[in-house]
Amino acid sequence: MTSSTPLEHRRKQQHGRKRLIRIVAGIIAAALLVTAGGVWWTTGEGKLIVMNLFKPAARPATQAAADSVSAFAYQSSPKFLTMESAQDSNGNVNYSPASMWMALAIATQGAGGTTRSQMDDLLGTGSLVTEDYQSLLRSINGRYGSSESEMSAANSLWVDSQYTLADAFKATAKGSFDADMQSLPFNDATAKRMSRWIADHTKGALKPNITLQDREVISIINTVFADGRWKDPFEPEETTSQTFRGEDGEAEVSMMQHLFDDMVWAHDSDNDTWQRVSIPFDNGGSLTILLPAVGHFDEIASDTEKLRWAMSTCLDSEYGCTTDAPAGWGVAAEAVMVNVSLPKFTIDSTFPSDETIATFRQLGLTDAFTPGTADLSKMTGSAADLSIGSIIQGTRIEVNENGAKAAAFTKMGVEAAGAPVEQQFVEFTVDRPFLYALTTPDAIPLFIGAVRNL
Repeated sequence: MTSSTPLEHRRKQQHGRKRLIRIVAGIIAAALLVTAGGVWWTTGEGKLIVMNLFKPAARPATQAAADSVSAFAYQSSPKFLTMESAQDSNGNVNYSPASMWMALAIATQGAGGTTRSQMDDLLGTGSLVTEDYQSLLRSINGRYGSSESEMSAANSLWVDSQYTLADAFKATAKGSFDADMQSLPFNDATAKRMSRWIADHTKGALKPNITLQDREVISIINTVFADGRWKDPFEPEETTSQTFRGEDGEAEVSMMQHLFDDMVWAHDSDNDTWQRVSIPFDNGGSLTILLPAVGHFDEIASDTEKLRWAMSTCLDSEYGCTTDAPAGWGVAAEAVMVNVSLPKFTIDSTFPSDETIATFRQLGLTDAFTPGTADLSKMTGSAADLSIGSIIQGTRIEVNENGAKAAAFTKMGVEAAGAPVEQQFVEFTVDRPFLYALTTPDAIPLFIGAVRNL
């Protein structure tokens, strides 16, 4: 009789446990579905499935929309990931490029002249049409089979009741972005309504205290919410205390562990500066974990091209790939057995308006923020001197054995001036600073973040 190796024994235990859990879960669900209530609702799982069943089936975003959001994500993320004022007490940052893109894209519909061309250049919206914007919302908000994962995006447009929005701008905001329309006096009561709107559309994950600026007459608000449930959950009993070696020193953290068969493991094939895996959600989305080699975290996090290269090259290569890249930029990806050790973590981030605007000025978007130069006349169809006076974003992400839950809001204030290979085994231990991207099933990055210390 042959004895099994520790690895084989662990696999047998894990597979046996999963089989048992599936059977028990099936019996419990059937019993509680018959009683139509009770514990089934309080667990939240059944309620999520039922809520998702009432959504229209998801359809992928058009390639043009996906490319525009992704390009903006990797161009802007290095600026926000290195914004010290937005980092939590551990130096960690969670940024939602998708939320920022949608808020700016709505504002773009009311811009003209050089202001419009600058916004189109940064956002990649110059050639997008109504169908592209609608497809992005269908992709995020739609139903993916019977999955428990939930993703949603919502938009709203608020105008001071002393002003009137142009009919064409209102029609585009509603038709392309499904924006809620609110015309109210801009006072403290309206600010509280905005705060409640954000809380409602992020399932209570974010409850900001919104303050309206003195000259603010139009507000554009976007929310993005994601509750991604692992396709193959981490087992709580496998979570152990391990050492995380952060930038500021070592800390003992709760480290989740799971053995994945046929997981795509990608890495820098030329210089060994990073490696990457994508942990799948049950709706086809994923949380991609990018683990830079020691000494290479800042190099990747702060550089647009290196971040895009490391985070997205060969991302959809289920059976592996090798790129014909320039020297030093090679990527290899292959389906292997991967033992993932990932820390549980939670990040809350707030991006200050003044630094956010300064960041976009650096990225070439200057006119929209300059009174007297900005051309946002298509918002009201009048000669009102409008410019973007504020942009704030708040986010939260929590990653644990069940999945990754994240939420973001972006508020913009417009002011009036005056092939299969032999299976290998990889230990993917995330015990040092890392980067991540939470993506939709069609690989659109909803969140991109940096974890420096735990």
